[in-house]
Amino acid sequence: MPPLLGSTLGNTGVSQGLSLVMKVVINLGWGVGLAMLRSTQDNRRQCFQAMAADNDLFLEAQASWDLDRLYADLAIAKQQTAPHKQPSLTSMEQELLRGLLCRYSPAEIAAQRFTAPKTVEVNLSNTLYRYVETLTGRDHNVLESWRDVADWLAAAGYTSTWRKINWSQLPDVPVFYGRQQELATLQAWAAQSCRLVMVLGPGGIGKTSLVVKLVRHIQSQFDCLIWQSLRPGPPLEAVLQSWLAQLPDLAIDPTADHHRQLASVIDYLHSHRCLVVLDNFDTLLQEGDFAGHYREGYGAYGDFLRQLGEAQHQSCVLITSRESTKEIVMLEGPNRPVRSLDLPGLGEAAQGILQEANLSGEQHWQQLIRIYRGNPLVLKIVASNVRDLFNGSVSDFLKQRITLITSDVSFLIEQQFERLSMAEKELLYALAKLQTPANVDRLQQELTPHILQPLGSLVRRSLVERSAAGFTLRPVVMEYVCDRISREAPS
Repeated sequence: MPPLLGSTLGNTGVSQGLSLVMKVVINLGWGVGLAMLRSTQDNRRQCFQAMAADNDLFLEAQASWDLDRLYADLAIAKQQTAPHKQPSLTSMEQELLRGLLCRYSPAEIAAQRFTAPKTVEVNLSNTLYRYVETLTGRDHNVLESWRDVADWLAAAGYTSTWRKINWSQLPDVPVFYGRQQELATLQAWAAQSCRLVMVLGPGGIGKTSLVVKLVRHIQSQFDCLIWQSLRPGPPLEAVLQSWLAQLPDLAIDPTADHHRQLASVIDYLHSHRCLVVLDNFDTLLQEGDFAGHYREGYGAYGDFLRQLGEAQHQSCVLITSRESTKEIVMLEGPNRPVRSLDLPGLGEAAQGILQEANLSGEQHWQQLIRIYRGNPLVLKIVASNVRDLFNGSVSDFLKQRITLITSDVSFLIEQQFERLSMAEKELLYALAKLQTPANVDRLQQELTPHILQPLGSLVRRSLVERSAAGFTLRPVVMEYVCDRISREAPS
Protein backbone atom coordinates (compact mmCIF):
# COMPACT_ATOMS: atom_id res chain seq x y z
CA MET A 1 0.00 0.00 0.00
CA PRO A 2 1.35 3.50 -0.76
CA PRO A 3 2.18 5.12 2.60
CA LEU A 4 -0.05 8.09 1.76
CA LEU A 5 -3.27 6.10 1.61
CA GLY A 6 -3.73 5.05 5.22
CA SER A 7 -2.71 8.37 6.76
CA THR A 8 -4.40 10.73 4.34
CA LEU A 9 -7.85 9.15 4.51
CA GLY A 10 -7.96 9.89 8.22
CA ASN A 11 -7.14 13.59 7.87
CA THR A 12 -8.47 14.97 4.59
CA GLY A 13 -11.92 16.05 3.56
CA VAL A 14 -14.29 14.03 1.43
CA SER A 15 -13.22 15.61 -1.86
CA GLN A 16 -9.54 15.07 -1.11
CA GLY A 17 -10.26 11.49 -0.08
CA LEU A 18 -12.14 10.78 -3.31
CA SER A 19 -9.34 12.33 -5.34
CA LEU A 20 -6.82 10.10 -3.62
CA VAL A 21 -8.99 7.02 -4.20
CA MET A 22 -9.13 7.78 -7.93
CA LYS A 23 -5.34 8.06 -8.04
CA VAL A 24 -4.95 4.71 -6.33
CA VAL A 25 -7.53 3.09 -8.61
CA ILE A 26 -5.82 4.49 -11.72
CA ASN A 27 -2.38 3.37 -10.58
CA LEU A 28 -3.30 -0.06 -9.28
CA GLY A 29 -6.48 -0.98 -11.11
CA TRP A 30 -10.05 -1.16 -9.86
CA GLY A 31 -9.82 -4.55 -8.18
CA VAL A 32 -6.66 -3.95 -6.18
CA GLY A 33 -7.39 -0.29 -5.48
CA LEU A 34 -10.92 -0.85 -4.13
CA ALA A 35 -9.80 -3.86 -2.09
CA MET A 36 -7.10 -1.77 -0.46
CA LEU A 37 -9.57 1.04 0.17
CA ARG A 38 -12.06 -1.33 1.81
CA SER A 39 -9.27 -2.77 3.99
CA THR A 40 -8.20 0.71 5.08
CA GLN A 41 -11.77 1.75 5.82
CA ASP A 42 -12.36 -1.41 7.86
CA ASN A 43 -9.22 -0.74 9.90
CA ARG A 44 -10.23 2.87 10.50
CA ARG A 45 -13.76 1.82 11.44
CA GLN A 46 -12.45 -0.69 13.98
CA CYS A 47 -10.04 1.88 15.36
CA PHE A 48 -12.67 4.58 15.81
CA GLN A 49 -15.24 2.15 17.21
CA ALA A 50 -12.71 0.97 19.78
CA MET A 51 -11.92 4.58 20.69
CA ALA A 52 -15.59 5.38 21.09
CA ALA A 53 -16.22 2.24 23.14
CA ASP A 54 -13.40 3.14 25.53
CA ASN A 55 -14.93 6.60 26.15
CA ASP A 56 -11.49 8.15 25.81
CA LEU A 57 -12.18 10.80 23.17
CA PHE A 58 -11.59 14.52 23.68
CA LEU A 59 -9.89 14.08 27.08
CA GLU A 60 -7.83 17.19 26.32
CA ALA A 61 -10.87 19.14 27.55
CA GLN A 62 -9.83 18.37 31.12
CA ALA A 63 -6.89 20.76 30.77
CA SER A 64 -9.15 23.82 30.32
CA TRP A 65 -12.47 22.90 31.92
CA ASP A 66 -13.65 21.94 35.40
CA LEU A 67 -15.22 18.74 34.13
CA ASP A 68 -16.14 17.22 37.48
CA ARG A 69 -18.20 20.25 38.50
CA LEU A 70 -19.65 20.58 35.01
CA TYR A 71 -20.74 16.91 34.91
CA ALA A 72 -22.40 17.28 38.32
CA ASP A 73 -24.23 20.53 37.51
CA LEU A 74 -25.38 19.33 34.09
CA ALA A 75 -26.73 16.18 35.75
CA ILE A 76 -28.93 18.39 37.93
CA ALA A 77 -30.04 20.34 34.85
CA LYS A 78 -30.78 17.03 33.13
CA GLN A 79 -33.05 15.97 35.99
CA GLN A 80 -34.94 19.24 35.67
CA THR A 81 -35.18 19.00 31.89
CA ALA A 82 -35.80 15.26 31.49
CA PRO A 83 -36.73 13.71 34.87
CA HIS A 84 -37.61 10.39 33.19
CA LYS A 85 -34.00 9.84 32.05
CA GLN A 86 -30.96 8.45 33.87
CA PRO A 87 -30.12 11.09 36.51
CA SER A 88 -26.41 11.34 35.77
CA LEU A 89 -24.78 12.13 32.45
CA THR A 90 -24.20 9.03 30.36
CA SER A 91 -20.70 8.25 29.09
CA MET A 92 -21.82 9.29 25.59
CA GLU A 93 -23.19 12.61 26.86
CA GLN A 94 -19.91 13.27 28.67
CA GLU A 95 -17.95 12.46 25.54
CA LEU A 96 -20.07 14.69 23.29
CA LEU A 97 -19.77 17.49 25.82
CA ARG A 98 -15.98 17.20 25.84
CA GLY A 99 -15.96 17.33 22.06
CA LEU A 100 -17.97 20.56 22.02
CA LEU A 101 -15.75 22.07 24.72
CA CYS A 102 -12.75 21.30 22.50
CA ARG A 103 -14.50 23.31 19.76
CA TYR A 104 -15.21 20.32 17.53
CA SER A 105 -18.32 20.61 15.36
CA PRO A 106 -20.97 17.84 15.46
CA ALA A 107 -19.66 16.62 12.09
CA GLU A 108 -16.09 16.43 13.42
CA ILE A 109 -17.26 14.63 16.54
CA ALA A 110 -19.20 12.18 14.37
CA ALA A 111 -16.10 11.50 12.30
CA GLN A 112 -14.06 10.63 15.39
CA ARG A 113 -16.86 8.45 16.75
CA PHE A 114 -17.25 6.90 13.28
CA THR A 115 -20.97 7.58 13.22
CA ALA A 116 -23.31 9.67 11.07
CA PRO A 117 -23.26 13.46 11.64
CA LYS A 118 -27.07 13.50 11.74
CA THR A 119 -27.04 11.02 14.61
CA VAL A 120 -24.79 13.29 16.67
CA GLU A 121 -26.81 16.40 15.80
CA VAL A 122 -30.10 14.77 16.84
CA ASN A 123 -28.55 13.45 20.04
CA LEU A 124 -27.22 16.89 20.96
CA SER A 125 -30.54 18.58 20.19
CA ASN A 126 -32.40 16.17 22.45
CA THR A 127 -29.91 16.17 25.32
CA LEU A 128 -26.93 18.45 25.93
CA TYR A 129 -28.28 21.53 24.19
CA ARG A 130 -31.35 21.44 26.41
CA TYR A 131 -29.30 20.76 29.57
CA VAL A 132 -26.98 23.67 28.85
CA GLU A 133 -29.92 26.01 28.32
CA THR A 134 -31.33 25.00 31.71
CA LEU A 135 -27.96 25.25 33.47
CA THR A 136 -27.26 28.75 32.11
CA GLY A 137 -30.79 30.03 32.83
CA ARG A 138 -31.97 30.39 29.25
CA ASP A 139 -35.26 29.51 27.61
CA HIS A 140 -35.54 26.19 25.83
CA ASN A 141 -34.70 25.89 22.15
CA VAL A 142 -32.79 29.18 21.99
CA LEU A 143 -29.38 27.58 21.42
CA GLU A 144 -28.68 28.19 17.74
CA SER A 145 -25.10 26.95 17.24
CA TRP A 146 -22.94 24.21 18.71
CA ARG A 147 -20.39 26.97 19.41
CA ASP A 148 -22.79 28.44 21.98
CA VAL A 149 -22.17 25.50 24.34
CA ALA A 150 -18.53 26.36 25.05
CA ASP A 151 -19.20 30.12 24.99
CA TRP A 152 -22.10 29.94 27.44
CA LEU A 153 -20.35 27.55 29.82
CA ALA A 154 -17.19 29.66 29.79
CA ALA A 155 -19.27 32.74 30.64
CA ALA A 156 -20.87 30.73 33.45
CA GLY A 157 -17.44 30.13 35.01
CA TYR A 158 -16.75 26.50 34.16
CA THR A 159 -13.34 27.03 32.63
CA SER A 160 -10.48 25.81 34.75
CA THR A 161 -7.31 27.66 35.55
CA TRP A 162 -5.76 24.33 36.55
CA ARG A 163 -3.35 22.51 34.36
CA LYS A 164 -4.30 18.82 34.65
CA ILE A 165 -2.22 15.88 33.49
CA ASN A 166 -3.70 12.36 33.54
CA TRP A 167 -6.30 13.62 36.02
CA SER A 168 -9.00 11.54 34.33
CA GLN A 169 -7.06 8.45 35.45
CA LEU A 170 -7.95 8.98 39.11
CA PRO A 171 -9.57 5.74 40.31
CA ASP A 172 -13.19 5.96 41.34
CA VAL A 173 -13.67 5.56 45.10
CA PRO A 174 -17.44 5.21 45.54
CA VAL A 175 -17.24 3.99 49.15
CA PHE A 176 -14.73 5.19 51.73
CA TYR A 177 -14.51 3.99 55.33
CA GLY A 178 -12.89 5.90 58.19
CA ARG A 179 -9.38 7.29 57.81
CA GLN A 180 -10.36 10.70 59.18
CA GLN A 181 -7.21 10.92 61.29
CA GLU A 182 -4.97 9.98 58.37
CA LEU A 183 -6.76 12.46 56.11
CA ALA A 184 -6.30 15.23 58.66
CA THR A 185 -2.60 14.38 59.01
CA LEU A 186 -1.98 14.46 55.26
CA GLN A 187 -3.99 17.67 54.84
CA ALA A 188 -1.92 19.31 57.57
CA TRP A 189 1.33 18.17 55.95
CA ALA A 190 0.26 19.57 52.60
CA ALA A 191 -0.63 22.88 54.27
CA GLN A 192 2.79 22.90 55.96
CA SER A 193 4.47 22.81 52.54
CA CYS A 194 5.73 19.25 52.76
CA ARG A 195 7.50 18.66 49.47
CA LEU A 196 7.44 14.87 49.42
CA VAL A 197 5.08 12.46 51.24
CA MET A 198 5.09 8.68 50.91
CA VAL A 199 2.01 6.69 51.99
CA LEU A 200 3.07 3.15 52.89
CA GLY A 201 1.23 -0.08 53.59
CA PRO A 202 0.59 -3.64 52.40
CA GLY A 203 -1.56 -4.47 49.39
CA GLY A 204 -5.26 -3.83 49.90
CA ILE A 205 -4.81 -1.49 52.87
CA GLY A 206 -6.31 1.45 50.93
CA LYS A 207 -3.32 3.67 50.06
CA THR A 208 -4.64 4.79 46.67
CA SER A 209 -8.18 5.29 47.98
CA LEU A 210 -6.88 7.52 50.77
CA VAL A 211 -4.80 9.62 48.37
CA VAL A 212 -7.74 9.98 45.95
CA LYS A 213 -9.90 11.18 48.83
CA LEU A 214 -7.15 13.58 49.92
CA VAL A 215 -6.56 15.17 46.52
CA ARG A 216 -10.30 15.73 46.07
CA HIS A 217 -10.15 17.76 49.30
CA ILE A 218 -7.04 19.83 48.59
CA GLN A 219 -6.83 20.14 44.79
CA SER A 220 -8.22 23.69 44.82
CA GLN A 221 -5.07 24.80 46.68
CA PHE A 222 -2.87 24.04 43.65
CA ASP A 223 -2.30 25.46 40.17
CA CYS A 224 -1.35 22.20 38.48
CA LEU A 225 -2.56 18.64 39.10
CA ILE A 226 -0.65 15.56 37.91
CA TRP A 227 -1.65 11.94 38.44
CA GLN A 228 0.88 9.33 37.33
CA SER A 229 0.22 5.61 37.64
CA LEU A 230 3.48 3.67 37.76
CA ARG A 231 1.84 0.25 37.60
CA PRO A 232 2.88 -0.26 33.93
CA GLY A 233 6.50 0.55 34.89
CA PRO A 234 7.11 3.54 32.58
CA PRO A 235 10.74 4.73 32.27
CA LEU A 236 11.34 8.08 33.94
CA GLU A 237 12.31 9.75 30.66
CA ALA A 238 8.93 8.83 29.14
CA VAL A 239 7.07 10.19 32.17
CA LEU A 240 8.96 13.48 32.22
CA GLN A 241 8.64 13.91 28.46
CA SER A 242 4.87 13.43 28.72
CA TRP A 243 4.60 16.00 31.51
CA LEU A 244 6.77 18.57 29.76
CA ALA A 245 4.73 18.28 26.58
CA GLN A 246 1.62 19.29 28.53
CA LEU A 247 3.03 21.94 30.85
CA PRO A 248 2.70 25.51 29.54
CA ASP A 249 5.52 28.04 29.25
CA LEU A 250 8.17 25.35 28.92
CA ALA A 251 10.33 25.25 25.82
CA ILE A 252 12.55 22.18 25.90
CA ASP A 253 13.84 19.86 23.24
CA PRO A 254 11.71 16.69 23.46
CA THR A 255 14.86 14.65 22.76
CA ALA A 256 16.70 16.10 25.77
CA ASP A 257 18.11 13.56 28.24
CA HIS A 258 16.37 12.92 31.56
CA HIS A 259 18.78 15.21 33.47
CA ARG A 260 17.62 18.25 31.49
CA GLN A 261 14.03 17.05 31.62
CA LEU A 262 14.28 16.62 35.38
CA ALA A 263 15.78 20.09 35.82
CA SER A 264 12.90 21.60 33.83
CA VAL A 265 10.28 19.76 35.92
CA ILE A 266 11.91 20.84 39.20
CA ASP A 267 11.96 24.45 37.94
CA TYR A 268 8.25 24.22 37.13
CA LEU A 269 7.47 22.78 40.58
CA HIS A 270 9.38 25.74 42.04
CA SER A 271 7.54 28.42 40.06
CA HIS A 272 4.08 26.81 40.26
CA ARG A 273 2.27 25.13 43.15
CA CYS A 274 1.63 21.63 41.80
CA LEU A 275 0.05 18.55 43.33
CA VAL A 276 1.72 15.43 41.93
CA VAL A 277 0.72 11.83 42.71
CA LEU A 278 2.99 8.87 41.89
CA ASP A 279 0.80 5.81 42.43
CA ASN A 280 2.12 2.23 42.88
CA PHE A 281 5.77 3.23 43.21
CA ASP A 282 6.67 -0.27 44.44
CA THR A 283 6.27 -1.65 40.90
CA LEU A 284 9.60 0.05 40.12
CA LEU A 285 11.43 -1.82 42.89
CA GLN A 286 13.46 -4.97 42.56
CA GLU A 287 12.08 -8.42 43.28
CA GLY A 288 14.29 -10.91 45.09
CA ASP A 289 16.11 -8.19 47.05
CA PHE A 290 15.69 -6.30 50.31
CA ALA A 291 13.06 -3.57 50.42
CA GLY A 292 13.72 -0.34 48.55
CA HIS A 293 16.12 -1.45 45.77
CA TYR A 294 15.26 -0.44 42.20
CA ARG A 295 14.74 -2.70 39.22
CA GLU A 296 17.38 -2.56 36.53
CA GLY A 297 16.82 0.50 34.37
CA TYR A 298 14.77 2.37 36.98
CA GLY A 299 17.53 3.83 39.16
CA ALA A 300 16.82 7.30 37.72
CA TYR A 301 13.68 7.40 39.86
CA GLY A 302 15.94 7.42 42.94
CA ASP A 303 17.62 10.60 41.72
CA PHE A 304 14.16 12.01 40.97
CA LEU A 305 13.00 11.41 44.56
CA ARG A 306 16.21 12.83 45.99
CA GLN A 307 15.85 16.06 44.01
CA LEU A 308 12.14 16.33 44.85
CA GLY A 309 13.04 16.07 48.53
CA GLU A 310 16.12 18.30 48.54
CA ALA A 311 15.19 21.07 46.09
CA GLN A 312 13.27 24.05 47.42
CA HIS A 313 9.92 24.15 45.66
CA GLN A 314 6.33 24.99 46.55
CA SER A 315 4.72 21.81 45.26
CA CYS A 316 3.61 18.62 47.02
CA VAL A 317 4.43 15.15 45.67
CA LEU A 318 2.43 12.23 47.08
CA ILE A 319 3.66 8.66 46.59
CA THR A 320 1.90 5.37 47.34
CA SER A 321 4.03 2.28 47.81
CA ARG A 322 4.17 -1.06 49.61
CA GLU A 323 7.75 -0.35 50.63
CA SER A 324 9.90 2.70 51.20
CA THR A 325 13.12 3.65 49.40
CA LYS A 326 16.53 4.65 50.70
CA GLU A 327 15.99 8.22 49.46
CA ILE A 328 12.85 8.62 51.59
CA VAL A 329 14.48 6.96 54.62
CA MET A 330 17.45 9.34 54.42
CA LEU A 331 15.41 12.52 53.91
CA GLU A 332 12.30 12.04 56.05
CA GLY A 333 11.69 13.37 59.54
CA PRO A 334 8.79 14.69 61.68
CA ASN A 335 9.98 18.28 61.24
CA ARG A 336 11.32 17.95 57.71
CA PRO A 337 9.63 18.64 54.36
CA VAL A 338 9.86 14.91 53.52
CA ARG A 339 7.62 12.55 55.52
CA SER A 340 6.08 9.12 55.33
CA LEU A 341 2.83 7.75 56.69
CA ASP A 342 2.54 4.06 57.54
CA LEU A 343 -1.10 3.28 56.92
CA PRO A 344 -2.56 1.00 59.62
CA GLY A 345 -5.59 -1.21 59.20
CA LEU A 346 -9.08 0.16 59.72
CA GLY A 347 -10.38 0.07 63.26
CA GLU A 348 -14.08 0.22 64.02
CA ALA A 349 -14.68 1.83 60.63
CA ALA A 350 -14.10 -1.62 59.09
CA GLN A 351 -17.47 -2.66 60.48
CA GLY A 352 -18.98 -0.77 57.57
CA ILE A 353 -17.49 -3.37 55.21
CA LEU A 354 -19.12 -6.22 57.18
CA GLN A 355 -22.39 -4.34 57.38
CA GLU A 356 -22.37 -3.79 53.62
CA ALA A 357 -21.94 -7.56 53.19
CA ASN A 358 -25.01 -8.16 55.43
CA LEU A 359 -23.11 -10.34 57.89
CA SER A 360 -24.71 -11.37 61.19
CA GLY A 361 -23.12 -11.84 64.60
CA GLU A 362 -22.26 -8.18 65.08
CA GLN A 363 -20.80 -8.90 68.53
CA HIS A 364 -18.02 -10.89 66.80
CA TRP A 365 -17.22 -8.38 64.08
CA GLN A 366 -14.36 -6.75 65.96
CA GLN A 367 -12.68 -10.14 66.42
CA LEU A 368 -12.87 -10.75 62.68
CA ILE A 369 -11.42 -7.31 62.01
CA ARG A 370 -8.52 -8.01 64.39
CA ILE A 371 -7.70 -11.33 62.72
CA TYR A 372 -7.34 -9.64 59.33
CA ARG A 373 -5.74 -6.53 60.81
CA GLY A 374 -8.40 -4.23 59.40
CA ASN A 375 -7.23 -4.64 55.81
CA PRO A 376 -10.21 -3.33 53.77
CA LEU A 377 -9.66 -5.43 50.66
CA VAL A 378 -8.96 -8.64 52.61
CA LEU A 379 -12.01 -8.07 54.80
CA LYS A 380 -14.17 -7.50 51.75
CA ILE A 381 -12.98 -10.80 50.25
CA VAL A 382 -13.41 -12.70 53.54
CA ALA A 383 -16.85 -11.17 54.14
CA SER A 384 -17.97 -12.41 50.73
CA ASN A 385 -16.84 -15.94 51.59
CA VAL A 386 -18.46 -15.84 55.04
CA ARG A 387 -21.71 -14.85 53.38
CA ASP A 388 -21.46 -17.62 50.79
CA LEU A 389 -20.12 -20.44 52.98
CA PHE A 390 -21.59 -19.68 56.42
CA ASN A 391 -24.82 -17.94 55.44
CA GLY A 392 -23.34 -14.66 56.63
CA SER A 393 -22.74 -15.83 60.20
CA VAL A 394 -19.48 -14.49 61.60
CA SER A 395 -19.85 -16.59 64.76
CA ASP A 396 -20.17 -19.80 62.73
CA PHE A 397 -17.07 -18.85 60.76
CA LEU A 398 -15.04 -18.11 63.90
CA LYS A 399 -15.96 -21.52 65.33
CA GLN A 400 -13.81 -23.05 62.59
CA ARG A 401 -10.75 -21.54 64.31
CA ILE A 402 -9.05 -20.92 60.98
CA THR A 403 -7.69 -17.88 59.20
CA LEU A 404 -9.50 -18.11 55.88
CA ILE A 405 -7.09 -17.69 52.97
CA THR A 406 -8.97 -17.52 49.70
CA SER A 407 -7.27 -17.54 46.32
CA ASP A 408 -7.69 -13.76 46.12
CA VAL A 409 -6.08 -13.17 49.52
CA SER A 410 -3.36 -15.69 48.72
CA PHE A 411 -2.61 -13.81 45.50
CA LEU A 412 -2.12 -10.57 47.43
CA ILE A 413 0.43 -12.19 49.74
CA GLU A 414 2.03 -14.12 46.89
CA GLN A 415 2.79 -10.84 45.13
CA GLN A 416 4.79 -9.67 48.14
CA PHE A 417 6.35 -13.06 48.85
CA GLU A 418 7.84 -13.26 45.36
CA ARG A 419 9.54 -9.91 45.88
CA LEU A 420 11.48 -11.13 48.93
CA SER A 421 15.16 -11.91 49.09
CA MET A 422 16.19 -15.46 50.03
CA ALA A 423 17.19 -14.30 53.52
CA GLU A 424 13.72 -12.78 54.04
CA LYS A 425 11.97 -15.95 52.87
CA GLU A 426 14.06 -18.09 55.21
CA LEU A 427 13.20 -15.79 58.11
CA LEU A 428 9.48 -15.99 57.27
CA TYR A 429 9.67 -19.78 57.36
CA ALA A 430 11.51 -19.69 60.69
CA LEU A 431 8.98 -17.31 62.27
CA ALA A 432 6.11 -19.48 61.01
CA LYS A 433 7.65 -22.55 62.66
CA LEU A 434 8.16 -20.69 65.95
CA GLN A 435 4.43 -19.79 66.01
CA THR A 436 4.98 -17.42 68.96
CA PRO A 437 6.51 -13.92 69.08
CA ALA A 438 10.28 -13.77 69.55
CA ASN A 439 12.61 -10.89 70.34
CA VAL A 440 15.81 -10.09 68.47
CA ASP A 441 18.06 -11.92 70.97
CA ARG A 442 16.12 -15.16 70.65
CA LEU A 443 16.03 -14.94 66.86
CA GLN A 444 19.79 -14.35 66.72
CA GLN A 445 20.45 -17.28 69.05
CA GLU A 446 18.10 -19.77 67.40
CA LEU A 447 18.51 -18.70 63.77
CA THR A 448 21.48 -16.55 62.79
CA PRO A 449 23.30 -13.51 64.16
CA HIS A 450 22.72 -11.77 60.81
CA ILE A 451 19.03 -11.25 61.40
CA LEU A 452 18.67 -7.46 61.52
CA GLN A 453 18.64 -6.61 57.82
CA PRO A 454 16.05 -9.20 56.71
CA LEU A 455 13.95 -8.57 59.83
CA GLY A 456 13.91 -4.81 59.27
CA SER A 457 13.03 -5.33 55.61
CA LEU A 458 10.08 -7.62 56.50
CA VAL A 459 8.78 -5.09 59.02
CA ARG A 460 8.94 -2.33 56.37
CA ARG A 461 7.00 -4.60 54.02
CA SER A 462 4.27 -5.06 56.71
CA LEU A 463 4.68 -8.85 56.65
CA VAL A 464 6.06 -9.04 60.19
CA GLU A 465 4.54 -7.16 63.12
CA ARG A 466 6.16 -6.12 66.36
CA SER A 467 4.62 -6.22 69.83
CA ALA A 468 5.90 -6.11 73.41
CA ALA A 469 6.38 -9.89 73.20
CA GLY A 470 8.55 -9.66 70.09
CA PHE A 471 8.26 -10.18 66.35
CA THR A 472 5.81 -12.51 64.63
CA LEU A 473 3.98 -12.92 61.35
CA ARG A 474 0.63 -11.29 60.72
CA PRO A 475 -2.14 -13.93 60.94
CA VAL A 476 -2.89 -14.08 57.22
CA VAL A 477 0.83 -14.22 56.45
CA MET A 478 1.29 -16.96 59.05
CA GLU A 479 -1.46 -19.03 57.45
CA TYR A 480 -0.02 -18.48 53.98
CA VAL A 481 3.54 -19.42 54.96
CA CYS A 482 2.41 -22.49 56.92
CA ASP A 483 0.47 -23.61 53.87
CA ARG A 484 3.59 -23.19 51.72
CA ILE A 485 5.64 -25.21 54.21
CA SER A 486 3.13 -28.07 54.16
CA ARG A 487 2.99 -28.05 50.35
CA GLU A 488 6.76 -27.97 50.01
CA ALA A 489 7.36 -30.74 52.58
CA PRO A 490 8.41 -34.07 51.01
CA SER A 491 5.52 -36.54 50.87
